[in-house]
Amino acid sequence: MSWWHAALLGLLQGVTEFLPVSSSGHLALAQALIPGFHQPGVVFDATLHLGTAAAVVWFERRELMAWFRTRSGLRLLALLGLGTVATALPAFPLRDLAEAAFSRPGWIGAFLVVTGVVVLSTRWLAGGGTRELETGWGQAAAVGLVQGLAIFPGISRSGITIAAGLGMGLDRAWAARFSFLLAVPAIAGATVLEVAGARGELASLGPVFWGACLVGGVVAGVSGYVALTVVLRTLTARVFHRFGWYCLPLGGLVLALHLGGVL
Repeated sequence: MSWWHAALLGLLQGVTEFLPVSSSGHLALAQALIPGFHQPGVVFDATLHLGTAAAVVWFERRELMAWFRTRSGLRLLALLGLGTVATALPAFPLRDLAEAAFSRPGWIGAFLVVTGVVVLSTRWLAGGGTRELETGWGQAAAVGLVQGLAIFPGISRSGITIAAGLGMGLDRAWAARFSFLLAVPAIAGATVLEVAGARGELASLGPVFWGACLVGGVVAGVSGYVALTVVLRTLTARVFHRFGWYCLPLGGLVLALHLGGVL
């Protein structure tokens, strides 16, 4: 894998991580088109996700700093902790199946169709008036459980968690921000697991691979920061659902190419 490929994949990751179009699905499809692409497990993908997680922390840095200073802020951090635990409940049992799905374009196409339907549904999910300080434990747990399903490539994490937040009555802007923040501990945990699982192979990799990881992660972080602002604007402008019209035909095309033997 060249650094040029790493930068392109980082850009793809950053743009699609927070837009509800499934970054994992796009990465899997793009990597299938790169001749000779190889990575231990999904370690390279994990470093790209770390870049977008860093973008969230920087985007929310003022709010996060303030949360650590107040009791209500600490409660919000605890809600994120609960959501993270809830994420692990479906994600851990499905981990091996989800990793196998990365090499099955038919599955990716089907999951993109599912994402399209879910994102389109946000047109009718108006959300509610629940903002940060009014968020309940049940709401946080529900969004976390849904996030666990995004372990499959083609299922948009941001799409299904924002839809879940709106369905649970969260304010539109807060539903997006809670989705962003909930991604950070999930990404960090997944990265640790991937590195630990591939540590034997990682020891034999040289500076070229790690340099590609660094390039991809930085590009993913910068482009991800831009994508965060786009998602917030589309939600407040009530046009977020239009991304579903991208996922549906893309998923259908991937399924058709798979059935035709192209993918």
